[in-house]
Amino acid sequence: MRIAPSTALKERRLRERAGDGFDALPALREAVLSAQASGSLELAGLADDAAALAKLRHAQAAVDPAAPLGLKALAHWHAAVTEFPSLFRATERAREDGPPPAPPAFVESRLRTLEHWLSVESARELTPAQAGALALARIVEVLPWDDGNGRVARLAASHVMVGAGARPPILIGVDAERLENALRAAFALQTEPLVRLLDEASERALDVMLAAL
Repeated sequence: MRIAPSTALKERRLRERAGDGFDALPALREAVLSAQASGSLELAGLADDAAALAKLRHAQAAVDPAAPLGLKALAHWHAAVTEFPSLFRATERAREDGPPPAPPAFVESRLRTLEHWLSVESARELTPAQAGALALARIVEVLPWDDGNGRVARLAASHVMVGAGARPPILIGVDAERLENALRAAFALQTEPLVRLLDEASERALDVMLAAL
């Protein structure tokens, strides 16, 4: 994978200031996860909710980084961000743009399909951002729960990307319109805008680390 010049420059600055193992430094990792959580809450309209922030920070540690993305991981994240047992929604939902969310009876099977897609051999050919875009778009499209779908979908995308070797993507409030448009395109099987956004959000982690130093 080719590294963009700006990314390579930031990587070099971080190595000069913190050494080759800067990714593993607890203070830098904490800065990235904190920024990621705050940005996710901005997108959820919960920017000033201290309780929601505490729940999301707990959710970030609720799943083993090496665990596959599946129903178990999704349930752990959802229970953490809501502090309620993770139960799929029981009512129909509507969507103004794009395909309707899955009927309640099909939520579980469609999430299992996503789990299968990400576990097959061909999934290894995806870039981290492509795999993250698949997870994010599919969960938002299915809309499994009555609350917390976006936060869980962003956690899932980050989990997949980090597992594939990328840094945690940091999506923030100013990304809202672009994210909405990218998701709408992904529902129509045009994932490139969402992939680009997630690539840029992953590079944003370097900016956070540099600022923390």
